[in-house]
Amino acid sequence: MTKFVSVIGNGESRRGFDLTPLKGITTMVGCNAIFRDHNLEYVVACDRHMCQEAANTCGKNTTIYTRENWYKQFAFWPNVKKVPDLPYEGHKRQDEPFHWGTGQFAALVGMSFKPKAIFLIGMDLWGLGKERTPENVNNIYKGSTGYTYIKRPVDPSYWIYQFDKLFEHSDCRWIVVNQEDWKMPDEWKARDNVFQETYEGLAKWINKQLTKSK
Repeated sequence: MTKFVSVIGNGESRRGFDLTPLKGITTMVGCNAIFRDHNLEYVVACDRHMCQEAANTCGKNTTIYTRENWYKQFAFWPNVKKVPDLPYEGHKRQDEPFHWGTGQFAALVGMSFKPKAIFLIGMDLWGLGKERTPENVNNIYKGSTGYTYIKRPVDPSYWIYQFDKLFEHSDCRWIVVNQEDWKMPDEWKARDNVFQETYEGLAKWINKQLTKSK
């Protein structure tokens, strides 16, 4: 059993925050192109092209998770595995695994370690402005290889629903880390096991853990 897991999304809110200390005190699960900047033990890449880039870039010590639909195409890479099965069954379109995104699957991978708490970092959900334009896409890697097809912010309704399903079907605490003025979805607020924290608060927690381990 892992005590703490940190699931790292690529929302702009985490830009400039030093993720490095989290390595020693949490099990880190990263999303998509994060492997370009950080050497992580676990990476989730549901997009086939992103998974191929990860397989070509990451060393054998990184386990890469991708969709069941195409993980067999990566048979030559023994470190590529399929994402876990969903912990529930539903009949809506957003309950179908193919309509789940990398962030939600990364959280599901985090759940598989049976931690006491999972930190969701950089899962910003919302676009950067009201206009649905390319510059308002809320992603650190927008415009780079593998992201050029994203021309406008994604409607986060499926993400909100799917994360909420994970909260419902887990027995750990979830700490959603974001900027102080970030708005948490009402469905998430209603959960007893979901809490909101700032990056400043996370930094204090990290320092406390590092002090303990000395």
